[in-house]
Amino acid sequence: MRVISWLCLSLAFCAGARAAENEQVQGQGGRVLHYSSTQVRVEPSAEEMRRYLQVRDLRLEGASAAEALQAGKQALEKMGYGRVDVDPEYGVIRAEKDEVLISQARQVLRGLLKLKFPLPGKPDHQTTELLLTLRPGGQARQLMLRAQIRQTIWDSNGNSRTLLCSDQAYYRQFYDQLAAMLEGRG
Repeated sequence: MRVISWLCLSLAFCAGARAAENEQVQGQGGRVLHYSSTQVRVEPSAEEMRRYLQVRDLRLEGASAAEALQAGKQALEKMGYGRVDVDPEYGVIRAEKDEVLISQARQVLRGLLKLKFPLPGKPDHQTTELLLTLRPGGQARQLMLRAQIRQTIWDSNGNSRTLLCSDQAYYRQFYDQLAAMLEGRG
């Protein structure tokens, strides 16, 4: 009996999630016995990186760094980012937005069902993190902006998966909102 218990426990600890080539896994929580959460950071594919490199930068004309940082902060707040940290000395903004993906009623129902049945985790909330850096451009009152958006999706088992966003729509929405704030339309 002792051998069987030891074997089951060993299998539970060794049977953690296998990472794909483009994934970095931290805290493998086991498959047989779920003893911890798993955090996966997915590196972008060549195509995703190509798309990201095309959408991350913006050249801004006619604004100072202080004006751009203020407009960026206002744009992010208007877009629902709850935490916006601005570092004017280095020209950096870091912002986070948390979103619930399913209703509280579904969360409660799923929790009750999990008491009786071993259900797999389903995405239930996500955190979007935006990092914006500014540097002077080649001409007076010209700035170069670079944004990076990462999304972490959390499931009902506490596991997470973090990806670099390469969707042009996300970057375009932010840059358009920033421009609107600078023009006083925001």
